[in-house]
Order: sequence, then structure tokens, then C-alpha cells
Amino acid sequence: MQDSPRLYARPQTRYARAMRWLTFDLDGTLAHWPFRHLVRPYMEPLLAQPAIRAALREEYLHRLAQGDPTQVYDWGDIHRAVREKLGLPPIFPNLLEVLAEARFEDGMIYPDVHPGLAAFRNQGYRIAIATNGLAKYQQILVDKLQIPHDRMLAPDISQALKPDPAFWNPLHGGQTQRMVHVGDLLSQDIWGANAAGLVAVWIWRTMPQDWRETPVHERTRRPDLDAVIETRVQSELEEHGFVGRMRPSTPPQPDYIVADLKELAVVLPD
Repeated sequence: MQDSPRLYARPQTRYARAMRWLTFDLDGTLAHWPFRHLVRPYMEPLLAQPAIRAALREEYLHRLAQGDPTQVYDWGDIHRAVREKLGLPPIFPNLLEVLAEARFEDGMIYPDVHPGLAAFRNQGYRIAIATNGLAKYQQILVDKLQIPHDRMLAPDISQALKPDPAFWNPLHGGQTQRMVHVGDLLSQDIWGANAAGLVAVWIWRTMPQDWRETPVHERTRRPDLDAVIETRVQSELEEHGFVGRMRPSTPPQPDYIVADLKELAVVLPD
């Protein structure tokens, strides 16, 4: 990848004074997909039925095409729509009840998260959870997991989905240079941060060992980065679809690539 002024020519002293908000994706970034983990036991028998599985996927893609950010990931309403379409009895779980009764085993939050967030807050950063899951579901999980944060960003709050730059509107107030976004999905987090003018940090928790051995400030200069990004974006789009209003014409470009929050601390100024 050729050096880009957007990536490498930032005056770091200016960012040291300006950055105050750190926004973090939840699933795959701070926690190991807690919503999916809790709902999976209820859904696996249903997903084993081809007609139900196909109808759920069709309804999800329909909502993506409709573009209403508050409806795309409203799984409770998706279940209702599929049940009515297929004429099913009430076989889907009551999601709010499942979440309210949730108990988590150790390991749901990545071990670096609590000490990392505490250290960032001590340095003067404010923390926002920035998730494409609806706040009516995710806030319950964040509170149960005791993830410290100052704000929640979600489609039913922002009226937008990552990677739409409007997703961050409730925070930036026209001062996007004060914000850093950290997330694991290139097609949502990094594309979104690029579009919004934020510092984009790709957290790659399954980073291969040879990448971990590359100094953190040199990872965006690796010649194999373009191929990695292309492969991962294609995989993400096949799984999630593209959730923005307009797909960017250029690949997502992380400003930094880190394996965990310990490495994030290396690239953030005090």
C-alpha cells in the first residue's frame, strides 16, 4: 500500500491536544458477541429448519434494502414478521426476557477491556459504545457486563447505521477531529470512521503471529495489507451485507491496526 497523506502526515501533537472521545464497537471488539451467545441456544433448532432460516435471511436483506436503520437489526420484530409470514405459532424467544435473565460466564468480555477502558478514562478520554445493534437490546448487555462508558451510540439513537457517518452525529458536534473509533469490522467500523473523518483503528483480535511481530506503527505499511483487507471485506459483506446508504469506491483504510487495547494505548497520545 502506498503511503497516503491521510494516513501518515497527521501532526501528532495536534491530535494529542484534540482527541477526547473514544468510540468502541461492542461485538468482536469489547466482548465476544454476547447477544449472539445468549440467543443461540433458542435459535439453533429453528435455524436448522431451512424454511425458517431462509425466511429470516430474506427478511433481514429486505430491511437492509429498505434502509430504515431502526429496523435492520430489530431481531424481535424480524422474528415477528417471519412468524406471521410462515403462519407459525409463537416459537421465537422473547428477546427482552432472554436478555433480562442473562448470566454470563467468564470470558465474555476480553480480558484487556476493563483495565484498558479504565486507563483511557484516567487519561481524560470519554468512552462511547458504538454498536449497530439496537440500544434497547445492547444497553442491557453492556450494563450486565459492567462495561464503563459515557454514551451509547446505536441505530435507534443515531437514526443511522455504521458505516453512515451520521451514526456519530450525536457526539461530534462538528468536531470530528476529537474522535477515534475502534472496531473489528472493516466494512462497518473502518469504512464508517473513514467517511466520518475519524481516526480509524482496526482491532484484529485474531491477528496472525507474523503481524503481531510487526511494530504497531508499521502495520499499515505492510505490502500484504491490501490483500488482507480485500479478503476480509468480501467475507464480511457475504455475512452481513453492506449496511450503508452508499458503498465506498475505495477500500477501508485503517489508520492503525492493533491486536488489543494494550496496543491501542501505544498509538493513542496521553
